Amino acid sequence: MANNFESLNNLEDHVRKSSVVQERTGLVAVHMYKQFLDFQKSTQNTAEIFIKMADIMNQVVESLKQSFSVRNIPSGNIYCEIDSTKTVATINILWHTISFTSRFNIAPKALPRDGQPPLFCGRIFAVNGNYVNIMQGISDYDGQIKALLDNEIASLYVPAEKNQSVIMTIRHKDNQESFLSHVDAPRDFLLKVIEIVCAGGQFHEQNPKTNFFF
Repeated sequence: MANNFESLNNLEDHVRKSSVVQERTGLVAVHMYKQFLDFQKSTQNTAEIFIKMADIMNQVVESLKQSFSVRNIPSGNIYCEIDSTKTVATINILWHTISFTSRFNIAPKALPRDGQPPLFCGRIFAVNGNYVNIMQGISDYDGQIKALLDNEIASLYVPAEKNQSVIMTIRHKDNQESFLSHVDAPRDFLLKVIEIVCAGGQFHEQNPKTNFFF
C-alpha cells in the first residue's frame, strides 16, 4: 500500500509541476505573441514609409537639378538609387552622399518611454556616405550595426499603430525626439536629413602640428 501512496503522490507532484510549467510558459507565449504582432505591424509600416520616402527622393532630385541648372551648376552628380530589396536608398547631391536603410528590422525592438511601457517600433537609419562602402568587408550583425551608428545622421522610429506618432531623432542634437505623423514622416525625415548634411561642410585634412622648424 505504501508504494501505491508513493505513486499517487508522485503523480500529484507531476501534475502540479506540469500545471506550473504550462501556466508560466503560457504567460511567456502571450507576452511574446503581443511583441510579435507589434513587430509585424511596425515592420509593415516601416516598409511603407521607406517606399514613400524613396518616391519623394526622386522628386527631390528633380527639384534640385532644376534649381542648380538655373544657377548654371552642372547637375549630373545629382541622383538617387534604391536597391532591389527596397531596403536601401542612396541620394547623391554634388559632393554629398546620404544613405537610408530599413534593413535591420529583424527582431522586436523598443524605445523606452518615461512612465509608460516601451514602444515597439521599426527603424530607418540615415547615414552619411554610401551604404555599400560603409558595409564593405563587414559580415556580422554587430559589426554592421556599429558601422551604422558610427555614421548615423538621424533615425526614424515607426510604431505599430498608425494613430501613434512616428519619432525622429537627430544624432548631433543628442537624439532629441521630434514627433511626426505617418503621412508627413517620409517627406519630413528625408528633407531634414538632407538639410543637416548639405548645410555642413568639410575641413581640409592636415597633419598634426610638429615642433620642427623649416
